[in-house]
Amino acid sequence: MSEHEEFLLENSFEKFRASQIFTHLYKHRFQSFSEFFLVSQELRNFLNENFIINSLFPENIQYSKDGTTKFLFRLNDGAAIESVLIPAETLDEDPKLKRLTLCVSSQVGCALNCSFCATGKLGYKRNLEPSEIVDQVLQVEKETQKKISNIVFMGMGEPLHNLENVVKAIDILSNSVSKIISRKKITISTAGIVPKIIELADIPKPVKLAISLHSTTNGVRQKIMPIAKKWNIQDLRKSIVEYYRKTNIPITYEYILFDGLNNSLDDAKRLAKFSRTVPSKVNIIPFHDISFTNPTGFAKDLKPASRDQIQKFVEQLKHLGVNVYVRTSSGEDIDAACGQLAYSIKS
Repeated sequence: MSEHEEFLLENSFEKFRASQIFTHLYKHRFQSFSEFFLVSQELRNFLNENFIINSLFPENIQYSKDGTTKFLFRLNDGAAIESVLIPAETLDEDPKLKRLTLCVSSQVGCALNCSFCATGKLGYKRNLEPSEIVDQVLQVEKETQKKISNIVFMGMGEPLHNLENVVKAIDILSNSVSKIISRKKITISTAGIVPKIIELADIPKPVKLAISLHSTTNGVRQKIMPIAKKWNIQDLRKSIVEYYRKTNIPITYEYILFDGLNNSLDDAKRLAKFSRTVPSKVNIIPFHDISFTNPTGFAKDLKPASRDQIQKFVEQLKHLGVNVYVRTSSGEDIDAACGQLAYSIKS
């Protein structure tokens, strides 16, 4: 029995009403309990007195010159998060198909404080509820009148630090009644929370996993990602092997290139070897400016690799047999690119 069914029974309502409420919320997407035609007036009144439908509201929307859209959502407790809608791209394997990706947040702020990420400078506030995760998708589709084809948990927060609520949100999004999105089109990105990677592998119908890697040596990785001091590269590799063994889903590695830090030929060779551990692909990501957060220490000294350096690094990886792609800096002019989410507003 689901927790929603139990709740209804505890309040003297039939448990089958849970599926009716779910249908009204996520299939019909009604904005008022008065529209819930399948349930009794008594239940509609009860819902109206005890619940609200919308868990967040768009407070500011910014539009990039490249078509990216950044949403600032205000939550009911006054906190805020950002989501980014990345413009449709034609898929290489089928020119008729287009991808419209929503980058969703899983936490208010983030506790990891990675050197390259603006969100970490905000600190951790709280986890998002499943409704607040799902509502990002519903609100963006409502605002844009467009169907989202892919969802990536790459916004604010570390998804695996909020694994229970993230999994509940995925269950709602991929439910056969709501039909919001297929689980095959959902990716969770993590900085490398080793025990949670293994736990994620055991959920029913697991999703794609992306690893925020950025270096294949413990020394460099620990400088840019403090979480690597707790789980080193060897432990991370073991968890990745376990994830693939249990799910048979190829891994994506995210690798931001920094000038003089992780872009040498030896770095390319180590990354190629690491990526061959299980079937995978590597996304090369440019380092995006986070100077608006006034970074200090090591973060202040990070410099992006040049276009020429990126090109040479990618060529080396391809020569070594790596399935590699260069991600675009979508939304950089509105601080919506990878690592830039920190409530910055540009007119």
